[in-house]
Amino acid sequence: MARRVGWWGCLMLAAALVAARTGSAAAVFAADEFRLLPLRLHLLRAEQAPDLNCRLQESDARRILGKINGIWKQSGIVFYLESLRIEPAAGQDLYQGLGANRSEAHLRLVRPRGSLSREVFHLYYVGQMGPNGICLNGSHELLFVKDTARLNPVEGGIDEPLPRVSAHEIGHALGLPHRQDRFNLMASGTTGTSLNEAEIEVARKPAIGFPFSLQPTDALALGARWADEGKPTQGLYEALAGLPGGEIAREAKKRLGVATTGEGR
Repeated sequence: MARRVGWWGCLMLAAALVAARTGSAAAVFAADEFRLLPLRLHLLRAEQAPDLNCRLQESDARRILGKINGIWKQSGIVFYLESLRIEPAAGQDLYQGLGANRSEAHLRLVRPRGSLSREVFHLYYVGQMGPNGICLNGSHELLFVKDTARLNPVEGGIDEPLPRVSAHEIGHALGLPHRQDRFNLMASGTTGTSLNEAEIEVARKPAIGFPFSLQPTDALALGARWADEGKPTQGLYEALAGLPGGEIAREAKKRLGVATTGEGR
């Protein structure tokens, strides 16, 4: 005799089928299991090298970061906005003069020297280059994405190319290779965002091992110290406020001046 399945059962069955098809992970991370990593976003301007000139604005960068975190939260990793730099690209004349001899490796030339640091992830947005994005030498300091990126849509994929391309290149910096499952974050050229359990395990190892990686409680303490020192805290608290429920998120929202009414809906 057939057994009737209620709407909740149907929903759970559908989710299981999608997970099986996409290879998405079943793990769910509690707030205290998350790791926070600093991300410095660079919107490069280039009057002398039109290919380099990024047209994104601050509001675009903040939206993109929110969606990057929406993808990476499945792994218990979030990125806080350490700073947003809208700055002239370095070496514009040299880069433009290379012409057809230019390669992705030459993107090293355009990083403004005054905003370099080994203690953060660096994500540079440019106007044009060959691939949608690139992570040079697998380094967290050498992530580049073009603002004209285009992707092939897949069912359940993200609605905007730039956050997905950015999250994909971050995946390379966390040790993940390409994987040609079109629903997966590490597939080439699609809007897929899933990660399987093995990929999450691989990505979390360096995320935890970076000397600048923060546990949420340590991040709250750091935010308080920064506030006392007059340093910007918004990016750090915004990342903490996005963690799943609990005291950490509530305290971060309180410090941001954001009401906690409606949590859990």
